[in-house]
Amino acid sequence: MTLAKHPQESVSGGGFRIAALAVLIGGTLLIAAHDWAGIGGVEFGDFVNGPAYAAVVLAAGLSCLMKARSSRSERGAWLAITAAMFVSAITDTYWAVAYADVANPPFPSVADIGYLAFYPLAALGIYLLIRARARTLDWRLWMDGVIAGLGTAAVGAAVVYEFVADRATGTPAEIIVSLAYPTGDILMLALVVGIIALTRWRPGRSWALVLLGLSFLVIADITTTMQSIGTGLESAEDWVKPLYMLGAVCIGIEAWQPTARSIPPDARFDGWRELIVPAFFAGVMIVLFSLQHFSQASTLTTVLWSATMLAVVARLGISVRENKHLLEQVRTDPLTELGNQGALQVDLERRTQREEAPFTLLLLDLNGFKSFNDTFGHPAGDAMLTLLGRQLEGAVGPNGDAYRVGGDEFAVVLDCPPPEVAGVCKRAAEALTAAGDGYALAAAWGTVSVPEEAGTPAEAMKLADVRMYAQKQSRQVAAGPTVLASRAGSLRVRRDGEAVEQRA
Repeated sequence: MTLAKHPQESVSGGGFRIAALAVLIGGTLLIAAHDWAGIGGVEFGDFVNGPAYAAVVLAAGLSCLMKARSSRSERGAWLAITAAMFVSAITDTYWAVAYADVANPPFPSVADIGYLAFYPLAALGIYLLIRARARTLDWRLWMDGVIAGLGTAAVGAAVVYEFVADRATGTPAEIIVSLAYPTGDILMLALVVGIIALTRWRPGRSWALVLLGLSFLVIADITTTMQSIGTGLESAEDWVKPLYMLGAVCIGIEAWQPTARSIPPDARFDGWRELIVPAFFAGVMIVLFSLQHFSQASTLTTVLWSATMLAVVARLGISVRENKHLLEQVRTDPLTELGNQGALQVDLERRTQREEAPFTLLLLDLNGFKSFNDTFGHPAGDAMLTLLGRQLEGAVGPNGDAYRVGGDEFAVVLDCPPPEVAGVCKRAAEALTAAGDGYALAAAWGTVSVPEEAGTPAEAMKLADVRMYAQKQSRQVAAGPTVLASRAGSLRVRRDGEAVEQRA
């Protein structure tokens, strides 16, 4: 897939890109130098935590806006992310202006509306980004993403949400807003882990920057929430704002990356790897369930735990159904839709190993089919085999199972009582008989009783094959089709080999 070129590569676009990156990286370094290293005084702190802070977020938003302008397929996603970044920058500016000198700013305030608006806007952007980059995915990847997201949300609810809920006090509005922040953080964290699962845990540079940016924002926001409820983390306040800036930098830098490749649609799981995600998160849910015996879990945690377990069960259930369907395809001859040689071998092994009721193995081989193929062509030959396969299945009916074991050879495992075996064998041979203008087909056959005449599948196949070819050599093939055609019907084949039609 060719990576799309950005219009920003023009002179003016290149200048804006350099300026945006300078603000992103330079502003973040200034804030980190002040908050982490203690460089500068109070006036410098007012600058870095005010205008510099807002400038970094605004530069990230403008970078996302330029990405939306240049990427048609991801335009909606980047517009939503741009809105999230702009809302955050505007809210930070409002807070700095309105409450810079207020010792105890109100809570909740107008600023909380802007801060909380970041979550749905960012989530919408990420959702649209997934749609743009993952148009067709294997259902197992989608299920792994859902399981990973729900499992992460359940853990987040148990560790963060319940912790905050137990300590949130005040008016109903204060409690609701206090809980809204960890809820949004859990949503973001679930999206991050779910998307990583969608990419088979290999997100690549573009996704990694977006997800790393969201992770920084979530960590910083959770820390801020913990500070607000008095958990002893107030001393870590100087470490939080640079984390917000790192999140903005990652998202802003990703906006200048070439358009990412689509997520590969095929799961390509190998054996035990298919069970990693459901097994891991099922184990996590079991741990959470065990912890409920020691603490009272909230309704949210219980709901998320139940949803995760249901997703795990659904994932495994659908996987079992698909594996069963795949097994049926592997065991089925695609031309005649009868069982194939592999299915015959499995069935024979099962019946002989479990010492089930005695049965009869019937092998049949078409006489004259090579000549038919040479005369009318392989398409007509395939059509003939398809028709004869249906006739064979109908002739056997409930008395056993029919198989095409390869080429023009068929087999039947008969479960009927011994007195009826000869009649069913005759009907099966008649079903594989056809005659028409320029061709005559008949079936030679051989039977063996198991376990009376053979104790293993190999012995049964060998003996039936010997008897079939002995009959094949001794019969007068030319007379066979004429005798049996009246019961099996006749076929008309066009000389170009394009069609095979049955005549009443």
